[in-house]
Amino acid sequence: MSCAARRSWLAAPFATLVLATACDDPKSLTPMADLAPTGGVLAAAVTSTGSDIDPDGYLVMVDANATTSQAVGPNGLATFTGLADGAHEVGLLGVAANCTVQANNPRAGSVTAAGATRFDVGCASLGNLFVASSTTGVDLDPDGYTVAVDGSVSQPVVTNGNVTFTGVATGSHAVALSGVAGNCTVSGANPQTGTVSAGGTASLAFSLSCAATGSGTGSLTVSTSTTGSNLDPDGYTVTLDGTSSQTIAINDAVTVTGPAGDHPVALSGVAANCTVSGVNPRTVTVPAGGTGSTTFAVTCSAQLPPPEVTGQGQLGMGSAAPGNYVQTLGFDVRADLTGRFTVTDYSNLHADGTPASMTTDASSDPATSITAYRTSSSACSDPSRGVEFDAWGRANDGDLLSYTVALCDNGPAGSGTDFVSLYIPSKGYGRSGSVTSGDIAKR
Repeated sequence: MSCAARRSWLAAPFATLVLATACDDPKSLTPMADLAPTGGVLAAAVTSTGSDIDPDGYLVMVDANATTSQAVGPNGLATFTGLADGAHEVGLLGVAANCTVQANNPRAGSVTAAGATRFDVGCASLGNLFVASSTTGVDLDPDGYTVAVDGSVSQPVVTNGNVTFTGVATGSHAVALSGVAGNCTVSGANPQTGTVSAGGTASLAFSLSCAATGSGTGSLTVSTSTTGSNLDPDGYTVTLDGTSSQTIAINDAVTVTGPAGDHPVALSGVAANCTVSGVNPRTVTVPAGGTGSTTFAVTCSAQLPPPEVTGQGQLGMGSAAPGNYVQTLGFDVRADLTGRFTVTDYSNLHADGTPASMTTDASSDPATSITAYRTSSSACSDPSRGVEFDAWGRANDGDLLSYTVALCDNGPAGSGTDFVSLYIPSKGYGRSGSVTSGDIAKR
């Protein structure tokens, strides 16, 4: 075979190979390197070590562009060709909450004749730590407390509320409550020990009681004023300091004597067709030797609405941003099987980096619907404060999914005591926990 014929046969399929050969006229050969395409290759190598390694791998994205992205396993290689020479931004997405990318992410990667960047991911067995505070008495600590885990990671918590520490290493941890006002006392051990299991949530509770900071005693008069139609037939309940309760008629007044200071007062047992105006619960100041007072104004409507549960909230700490272990919810679901529910999971990302979501709204998607509504739930410490419903929802990838939700209205807005549970059987997907922001209201 002549050199000319040999060059023709090699040029197309093996243009990128460097071939050493001898011909009668070596000066007539074009070097194989001159036949290589311009530009180069950018390769991203991923290595995952540790325990509970992310089972579904990651997504490598170049220049924050979904069209230049590739899925890669926990230990794998993604190769990009046809990129312009020079520097590019390379990011690793879809990293599980218990895994951490070492060094910068995203980071710079360079395309030359050959180029590469490396991502080292360390994974650990992690869980969550749920800490609640419950405070009774008078003159409650106005600015709440601080919860610290192992003396290093801390979060503020309100006097009656909770916080969740996510991504906590498995094992035993010392949990301490600080910032307690001088007139308040923690009952039991402080710090406490919480044991976190892989993928689980350990729960701890701190109970406190507060004494009046002022001297002397005074009186507190609580009144009710109810107007409208279909008035509540059995009256209400007044609770003082979170512990002392007594009944009160729909248009009535009760007076109690106690220590001077600030007292939280709540009105409960209000019928579903009636609404309390103003803040409930509220704080009322009792002066020494005098009388503090407050009136709860209640308005009732003529028609009894169907039972319903409304609200919005978030599970998990941090911002609702792709890659964070955070879920957001919004809903208004009624016992007549009408309403809307939506959930977005920012830790569950599609290949293009968008978070997975699901919506039930028959008005815009008739294939979705609420199929059952139950006015109590065993998922709640007080089942009567709960609601459960079954539904069909549309995921943002187009799938139609059957799911069940349990919601617990355990306290007022901002208390951090409300609870959500969501389960999608066909996906083996479940999320549950206390609402870290937002509110659930059962009516």
